[in-house]
Amino acid sequence: MLFIIAVVPPFRSAAASVTSKIILTVATPLAPGTKGFDELSKASRVMAADGTEIGQLGGEQREPLKLDQLPPHVAKAVLAAEDAGFYDHSGVDPSAVFRAMFNMAKGGGVSGGSTITQQLAKLNYTGSQRTILRKFKEVLYASQLERKYSKDELLERYLNQVYLGYGAYGFGLASQVYFGVDAAALTPAQAAMLAGKIQAPNALDPYAKADAVKDRRDHVLREMKKHGWLSDTDLSTALATPLDVAPDPETRSASAGGPGRAAHFVSLVGREAGGISALGDNPETRTKQAFTGGYTFETTLDVEAEDAAVEAARRQLGEEGDPTTAIVSVKPGDGAIRVLFGGLDPKVQFDPATQGKRQPGSSFKPYVYLAMLDQRIDPRTEYDSGSPKTLQCRGAPWSVGNYEGEGGGASSVDNAMTHSINTVFAQVMVKVGPTAVQKAAEKVGIPHDSVTPAECAIALGGLRHGVSPLDQAAGFATFAAKGVAAKPYAITRIKDRDGKVIYTHRVDRDQAVDQTKVGVLNASLVDVVENGTGKAASIGRPVAGKTGTTENYGNAWFVGFTPQLATAVWVGHLEGDVPMENVHGTKVTGGSFPARIFSQYMKAATADDPVEQIFTASPDALNLRPPAPPPPPPAQNTTTSSSTSVPVVPLPPTQPAFTVTSRPPSAPTTRRATTTTTTSPPVEPAPTTTVAPSAAQGKNGKG
Repeated sequence: MLFIIAVVPPFRSAAASVTSKIILTVATPLAPGTKGFDELSKASRVMAADGTEIGQLGGEQREPLKLDQLPPHVAKAVLAAEDAGFYDHSGVDPSAVFRAMFNMAKGGGVSGGSTITQQLAKLNYTGSQRTILRKFKEVLYASQLERKYSKDELLERYLNQVYLGYGAYGFGLASQVYFGVDAAALTPAQAAMLAGKIQAPNALDPYAKADAVKDRRDHVLREMKKHGWLSDTDLSTALATPLDVAPDPETRSASAGGPGRAAHFVSLVGREAGGISALGDNPETRTKQAFTGGYTFETTLDVEAEDAAVEAARRQLGEEGDPTTAIVSVKPGDGAIRVLFGGLDPKVQFDPATQGKRQPGSSFKPYVYLAMLDQRIDPRTEYDSGSPKTLQCRGAPWSVGNYEGEGGGASSVDNAMTHSINTVFAQVMVKVGPTAVQKAAEKVGIPHDSVTPAECAIALGGLRHGVSPLDQAAGFATFAAKGVAAKPYAITRIKDRDGKVIYTHRVDRDQAVDQTKVGVLNASLVDVVENGTGKAASIGRPVAGKTGTTENYGNAWFVGFTPQLATAVWVGHLEGDVPMENVHGTKVTGGSFPARIFSQYMKAATADDPVEQIFTASPDALNLRPPAPPPPPPAQNTTTSSSTSVPVVPLPPTQPAFTVTSRPPSAPTTRRATTTTTTSPPVEPAPTTTVAPSAAQGKNGKG
């Protein structure tokens, strides 16, 4: 039969019909199930916390239609373009099978046209891989579809599922995208243009290749006339009709404000869905379900706060050529991602808020502080803050300098936090060791790969792999929640097409750090905003945080929190660590644009929250080693891993060990005191193994 089809034209039609029926009969017992075919693939909706729809997962946007709602020339145009014998064969094109076998015998790929039924099998079950096995499976699925469904049902499904470019699946939506009309109003010329695009939906673009699209349309029209589906008059009229398409869909999207609200947050929802077992047994299946299953994803996003983040970024850094801003907010103790903003350019798909791993600079110092408390070192201990300073860390020399020469004389660790003095924190790192800082950061939520390998430079934010704004917001949320770390999440519930809840999020949290230690740290971070580098981040209510600026002004951060909301603001360039030394006439530091963006945004985001005090505590609530006096400043700007400190006078007996109320804004929190006590803490020796300094060890945080 295949031979007759191939070489004897007068018998081709009859032989093809007979062969098709033979193939159907033989394949039917072997055919697999067609579960799920009745449910048309559909994009899933993403909803904000207040029920507002903010976007979709999946490009399969469609307006389903019924075959009997369309004028006959719509279906005829599709048949003329794709499968004129659709109503005569049994679902398989024997000539296509023959060509596939012939090409494979020659050593070429599997190719050749397919029937509409075979195309449905490919779209729903087998995929587009060009192998003889795929072609065989396609035949099996086609035979099963032909057995279970009528020709009209299969054609209707095809008209609703086929892709036609610009995100339009099916004739219902494509007619609106390209012509601004319902499918029931399509003319023969319009129907032929859409049918012609099925062959190459992206390549046959009427906005870029109008002549090629018109040639293809006219070919379909002539095929319709050839099969008796179009009169001579209608053919002449259709051929003389210009394409006359609606304005470019991309232009329309831009004029309407670009893609949907919170595009980067919607993308995060899609990635998070890949880890939810309710959607399937593996990440691939889950992702496919999320993007094609027509689910409703209820999320944590606060749309009003998201709008406030966009507005703050636009007001501060919204001019052409300005660096990008990323803003992430996390609910302390819960992990709910309230805001996730990755920049003002809607065309940029890369999301710096979750995917951008950058050097955090001095905004990483709070994790060093926690490691210091874990080793019972009093934050009132004073170190020489001279700069530059060469230390021995892990047996290798480590040169550290202060930002713009700040420092000099004795400084407590608290004062060094307030004014971001690098040389003091470098000496703390020498005492506690990189591994201790690594562990402290991981406990509060910083990913392991961000702080691996554990090197001396991480004390100042010199990380090999960097951290994202989401990482930092989650870490500082632990401070706001009195040491309770909660895994960040975006999806709260998932409903299927019928509205049935198939997934509800359970908060993943634990008491990662002793709350008194966190309270001592928080008191220091409050002082950063009240009296230090973060003054511009003030919001008129209790707030704590830390600035961060990397070498050459390549990245700038402010990360801070109230008891109800932790927020990380990053400013930089997507292409890398591009120096920001002249942005609106100034150098970009953590205390400049990031702090101002934080302030403007957080005032709006927390406007409806009750004013609460930040949990703070005194070092006297901890059993810390008494500080010891520092040595006189060295004659040269060098020092070693050994350091001594000045003891501190204990707080008066009436002072409570810890408190949940922060000091008024005018009260400084730098813990300074002097005494004649000569007791000094034991110094932990540095490892004796000599290690060459890494590239990361030369990176110093600044502000």
